[in-house]
Amino acid sequence: MFTVISAGCTQQASKGQENTSATAITFTDSNGNTIALPKTAERIVSTNPGCTEMLIAIGAADKIVGIPDAVAEKPILMAQLPKNVSNIGDWQTPNIEMMTTLKPDVVICYGGAMKPKNIDQILAANLTLVYLDCYKMNTLSHDARALGIITGNTKKAEEYAGFIEKYQNMVTSNTSKLSADQKPAVYWESYNDYTTVGNTSGGDTMVSMSGGVNIATYNASLYASAYPKVNSEWIIKNNPSYIFKMAPSPNITSLDDLKKVQSAIKSRPGMDKTNAVKNDSVYVMGNIASGPRAVIGMLYVAKILHPDLYKGVDPQAVLSEYSEKYLPGSDKGYFIYPTPA
Repeated sequence: MFTVISAGCTQQASKGQENTSATAITFTDSNGNTIALPKTAERIVSTNPGCTEMLIAIGAADKIVGIPDAVAEKPILMAQLPKNVSNIGDWQTPNIEMMTTLKPDVVICYGGAMKPKNIDQILAANLTLVYLDCYKMNTLSHDARALGIITGNTKKAEEYAGFIEKYQNMVTSNTSKLSADQKPAVYWESYNDYTTVGNTSGGDTMVSMSGGVNIATYNASLYASAYPKVNSEWIIKNNPSYIFKMAPSPNITSLDDLKKVQSAIKSRPGMDKTNAVKNDSVYVMGNIASGPRAVIGMLYVAKILHPDLYKGVDPQAVLSEYSEKYLPGSDKGYFIYPTPA
């Protein structure tokens, strides 16, 4: 069996396996738990797109045997996966019978607030479960290295983690020196209207690392939730200088799609009273707002919030580098509107 070791206690997280191999591996998951597996994984069910993309990036696509609907609808990812990869359905309630049939060495899913809703049944099915988010800026490189250990592709994973950290450090080396009054107020809206981001969320991390202040921090009880619901009155009251909206990538097929999302936000009742709308600082982001390519999103956000600090930075060029090294075609599409100068 393998164990999850946390805060001085040991929990059994899966059954039916014996750690008898001399090639046993250990790593920490996104929740900070220490995980021990009997060997590197040859068959992986990846229940989230970020994990799937990272596995592709570190050269482990051939180990993926199961993916969710959210990956199946992304041609750019499917083009790199084995032709016989199986669809396990909705990532929130993956098909347990299908996963069991695939006989995976490990099932990787989101941790924290985004765990599968049927997680108890997954564990009861004797499936080996590991929590790796693969979408938050502050844990991207960690999760990449963990996947390297899980698959045995440690060299490629280290290279990939280094790519992420290079551009993270480019941003944080500047933003960490900013005073409180130099950090503008930001309203970050998730995929669903009026759903903002609180503590432990990827969007909140993106804002803070890019040199902004998430207005959800103004309300302690609101900020305590990862994805709290708000309304126009609350946004107007807190008067953000910038608004960033995440647009679901399957719905973005043209620049006009991004423009329509921006127009819808700006036309909400009373939003014209905010500094963000007054100064035309409402931005819509595609699939660089979260996930492995969030490092590109971070470059864009930092450049928007602090243009004087990042005059020579070209996020699109970094995305092209990412496409060449890790995920062919990932630089093709519509990623942000309006595009900063």
